[in-house]
Amino acid sequence: MNNLSRVCLGALLALPLLIGVKSSAHHAFGAEFDPNRPLILRGPVVKIEWTNPHAWFHIEHTNDDGTKTVWMVEAGTPNTLLRRGIHRNSVPIGTEVVVDGYQSKDLSMRANGRNMTFANGQTMFMGSSGTGAPRDGADPTEGATEDEQQKLEAAEEVTSSEEQEEE
Repeated sequence: MNNLSRVCLGALLALPLLIGVKSSAHHAFGAEFDPNRPLILRGPVVKIEWTNPHAWFHIEHTNDDGTKTVWMVEAGTPNTLLRRGIHRNSVPIGTEVVVDGYQSKDLSMRANGRNMTFANGQTMFMGSSGTGAPRDGADPTEGATEDEQQKLEAAEEVTSSEEQEEE
């Protein structure tokens, strides 16, 4: 290998360090959300972020006084949603929904979503399994042993990493 090839290879390998790599940490439900602050949001979906480690649905909720507030509602990972048959175009922008979930501990306009209900009555479980949210039967994996849950989460992380490599 000549010197020019070595320099090019070194520059290519160093490129991620030079441009920076987006870092995001996965968190437990209890780290950010309050199980004692359940909420219900009603309104149209105005934005969807299909990103790891969680997808986010932005809902324009009309408050009791008539003002509107946009809430960021955390869902499971894109991979988890895909395995449930939900993809980035399953909920078109403007779709009227009702979301039940739990508000963030910092009382910001962020929530962890459990269920999204559509005008036709169809319900979509949007929470990620094993979050530590209160058990209410909405999570189909509730009741899994800790060992089974860890295996599910490990498999989810591997699949999620593979998806990122494909993009």
